[in-house]
Amino acid sequence: MPTHVSVDAMAAAYAAQAVAAAREFGADLDYSEDSLRRVEEILSRLQQQTPAAARTQEELDETCKTWGSYLGEVVRRRFKGTWSIETYPGKQFATLTLSVGGSKLFPSMKVHRRLTQGESDNVWTFYQMVKARLEASPQAGAALIQ
Repeated sequence: MPTHVSVDAMAAAYAAQAVAAAREFGADLDYSEDSLRRVEEILSRLQQQTPAAARTQEELDETCKTWGSYLGEVVRRRFKGTWSIETYPGKQFATLTLSVGGSKLFPSMKVHRRLTQGESDNVWTFYQMVKARLEASPQAGAALIQ
């Protein structure tokens, strides 16, 4: 089986976990771009309720994979992206990576920054920027969108 199939399945499973977890916050996620507004609200609540510093590294990693996969799945479905696992630029670890329109996105890393840096790393605002870039230039080159 090609590697991307198992990575696709893994990202889809994490995204499904986000859909289930969102119900605990009274939110229904449907993979629409507007659902990312609700994801931002949930991440804001998570950050306020349990700051990243109060989580174990494993808990933080799982939270980032779950919500990052949902964010990535919304982008992938809208813009026909492909999941892979790649080394994060300049770092020594691999992470879920979404290739779309000639760009690479690292949605789990975006969620990590949202949980550790706060409102300045708003995922709804991030999605709006990604959408604008991809709609303006579907083949944006090998840009990194972080």
